[in-house]
Amino acid sequence: MTIPRCPRTLPQNILKEIEAIGKLWKQSDINPKFSINVLDEWSKLITNWKDDDKMPLIIRKSGEIRGQEIIHNNGRAIIISDNSPAQWVCYNVLSGITYNKEQIIDLLKNDKIPISFAIKAKEKDKIKYKCILGKYSINKFGWKLCHIEDVGLKSSRQINEIDIVTLEKKFFLLMNPKNFFLVPKAIGGIGEIKEFKNQQI
Repeated sequence: MTIPRCPRTLPQNILKEIEAIGKLWKQSDINPKFSINVLDEWSKLITNWKDDDKMPLIIRKSGEIRGQEIIHNNGRAIIISDNSPAQWVCYNVLSGITYNKEQIIDLLKNDKIPISFAIKAKEKDKIKYKCILGKYSINKFGWKLCHIEDVGLKSSRQINEIDIVTLEKKFFLLMNPKNFFLVPKAIGGIGEIKEFKNQQI
């Protein structure tokens, strides 16, 4: 038997059905709704955070130790994370909680913003930020947090080799709740499909 090779793109009729499901989910009563006012407050905060080069950028990058701080060539601190800080933002947005920049600086100083789902014991001494997601996990409520625009750095280059403008953009996409949507964790994979994601804008 010859195993058929999977096509690079799905047939248009199937993609149209995925788009239709995405539209249904966007309009569904069980799709958690974010307050527009709270979204706006967080979006302004994340913009101000991005634009203040004295504040660290949080970046999701595979292959790096989560919680470590790397100083970029331009002098800005970079914190390596998974999706935990985005889940923390989402938890706060759904709870109607907002912060100002000074409060965020204080939370970072006191290691109160979750940077990872868990920390390996052998890595604890290598990292600056040790706060884990814990009670802020959206997964515990049965949801998967997805991003409309991709947030990961699909690059094998070291952080210092990536220009700071790209890092600022990825930070903004990771942390800005206007780039978030939720899907049931049981079918979370659908939230990664472009045709579905495009309907969540």
